[in-house]
Amino acid sequence: MNEQDARDQILNAALSLFARQGFAHTSMNDIVRASGVSKGGVYWHFQSKDALILAIFDAFFSEQEAILAGVLNGAGSPAARLRQLVALAGAELETAVARFPAPLEFYTLAAHNETLRARLAHFYTGYHEKLCLLLQEGIGAGVWSGTTAVAPTAHVLISAIEGIILLWSLFPEEINLRDQMDTAVALLLAGLAAEKG
Repeated sequence: MNEQDARDQILNAALSLFARQGFAHTSMNDIVRASGVSKGGVYWHFQSKDALILAIFDAFFSEQEAILAGVLNGAGSPAARLRQLVALAGAELETAVARFPAPLEFYTLAAHNETLRARLAHFYTGYHEKLCLLLQEGIGAGVWSGTTAVAPTAHVLISAIEGIILLWSLFPEEINLRDQMDTAVALLLAGLAAEKG
């Protein structure tokens, strides 16, 4: 087994355990056993559970950034791309939950881990900047009002999406993730159109 295969095997084992047991209830010994890699091999790749968690979230953020860039740089009207982005966020999350711990646990972990919080902030800043560019594009094309407050509007959209995700993670039987995401973007687009009218 080469180094990359071993690293991937460790990450996959850790992801599976974290999804089943959560971060707090998974030990490095659990990960060693599940990965099939020697204890020395696991620690050679990841010096601690925190390092392993950071690697998992780096991979997750990279995937999300690629999805975000693909949608926002793609074809279609600004409104269509915004709808597509929110739809993909919901679909991607439903897939990710099967292999990833609950968003609430992630935010709790980020609140207590300065490095993870910094990486989350970096992702959020990039996400916000890209949404601002999309909103500005819609304003420039005359789709939305030139008086739209771009930065706060992007913050509101991200807050709505993250709030829906948190509620859904707590009450999955009561919250239909896709319907709620569709409602959030519809309300935002209606507000932007109303500003123009």
